[in-house]
Amino acid sequence: MNVINILVSVNKEFFNHIEELIYSILYYSSEQIHFYLMYQENELTQTEITKISQFVENTNKGKLIPIKFDAKFLNGMPITDDEGKFFGLESYSRLFCAFKLPKEVDKILYLDADMICTGDIKELYSISFDGKTWVACQDKGISQKDLDRLGLPKDYKYINSGMLLINVKKLKQDYTKEKIFKLIAENKKVLLYPDQDFINKVFIGDIKIIPNKYNLIAKDVKYKSLKEKPLIIHYAGSVKPWDENVSRFDKEFIDYYYEILRIQKNEKSEKLKNILKKHKIYGYRKEDVDNSIKLL
Repeated sequence: MNVINILVSVNKEFFNHIEELIYSILYYSSEQIHFYLMYQENELTQTEITKISQFVENTNKGKLIPIKFDAKFLNGMPITDDEGKFFGLESYSRLFCAFKLPKEVDKILYLDADMICTGDIKELYSISFDGKTWVACQDKGISQKDLDRLGLPKDYKYINSGMLLINVKKLKQDYTKEKIFKLIAENKKVLLYPDQDFINKVFIGDIKIIPNKYNLIAKDVKYKSLKEKPLIIHYAGSVKPWDENVSRFDKEFIDYYYEILRIQKNEKSEKLKNILKKHKIYGYRKEDVDNSIKLL
């Protein structure tokens, strides 16, 4: 059986929700999955890392490899956007992963914690790099103002860094850790969405764009307008599917999140029940929520 390498990076805020992404990948996968968890020592305890590791290995289809990411050298680099949203220094981990991963890992798929997989991840992992360093999807929510800020062409297809298929071998050949840090420092005044802006600006011409079904930003799309089922649903933005008022998302997108909790049965039934009740209180699909609760 082949092995698929997945990179995740999580802080305390997302720790209680990363299991849903992990389980959705393992549930549909036809291959063995190795999850590389990059974390800051002051963000996760050994107890928390052990908990995630046991969760992964109990599926018999996965293994978790923790990698400590000392981000102190990034102090002073951008970590907030224009609304004051905090990204955290771990958001830079995908830029430096090539220098932390084992030598035998020549490619890896990075995924944000606020995502759900709806099918076999092998479909995405098998996409060719065609000589590029990154494979990603366009972020259609970016404005001309953002492109101007970064000095990017008007017709440039700005990518979202929540999903990145990373050509680790090429990244190590072309860059060093020191060179990437130097480039971040040189561009920090224009980096509003830190690592994402950086990849778009510095790696222009070195990114392969693939269909948005591989990183579908749910808040920007109407479900009925989709021509094909998304493989990765991305709950990007300030509202997450575990929050109270999720009315900004079409119900079908939240249904995928409900389902991943439901198929885990006893292990996640209490979490699902609490989420359903919160969504009902905030007026989200009251009748549907009642029916979902009855199924628990």
